Amino acid sequence: MRHFKLLLAVLFLYMLLTFNSCGDKTDEELKTQEETSSDKDKELKDREEFLRLKEEELRAREEALNLKDSLGVDTTKEQKDSAKVKEEEKKKEKNVTEKEKELNKRLDNPKTAVTDYLEYIKRGVSESGSFDKNMKNASELWLSPSYQRFKSNYKNTTKFIVLNEPQVVSQKGDNAKVKVKVKIVNAVTKDGLQQETSSEMTVTYNLVADKSGKWKIKNNVVVKDK
Repeated sequence: MRHFKLLLAVLFLYMLLTFNSCGDKTDEELKTQEETSSDKDKELKDREEFLRLKEEELRAREEALNLKDSLGVDTTKEQKDSAKVKEEEKKKEKNVTEKEKELNKRLDNPKTAVTDYLEYIKRGVSESGSFDKNMKNASELWLSPSYQRFKSNYKNTTKFIVLNEPQVVSQKGDNAKVKVKVKIVNAVTKDGLQQETSSEMTVTYNLVADKSGKWKIKNNVVVKDK
């Protein structure tokens, strides 16, 4: 009986040791498996992150290349379009200028230009308060306008009379001559007294057509009548 109890005790001790040994080995294996699994997860995540970065890098390069190609095409297209637009604008401007010139030549003539000029002078010296405005308008009918010169020439004029209708003496191409007879009355001060002097003259105006076909007075020749 004592031997039986001893055998049981030995068996119990053996089983206990075996159980503990098995338990230790299982924990060790589980721990190893967990570490291995953790390492694999980390490696997988690292690979995924690496691939993501590579994809972003490739995408960035592709976008940069596409942008460069796009800018190159757009720049070339823009240059071509700009040159084409400028060429079209030049053609349109040339056509408009030519049409305007032809229209001016049909509607305008050297006689009309001189008539308008004389009318501005007449209004300027006879209408109160319109001297500056009409002198300016008159000066603009000259090829080289001189507003101040007109103001000086007619500042003492009280009457400006057109004695006959302007006549075209000659007209060839862009050049013309128009003759007219006028009478000018000026107010002068002599010996402290204000007096008026008058003179009649024949004026020949030399005109040229500008680039728009408008007739302008280039110069004039004045011959005083006796």
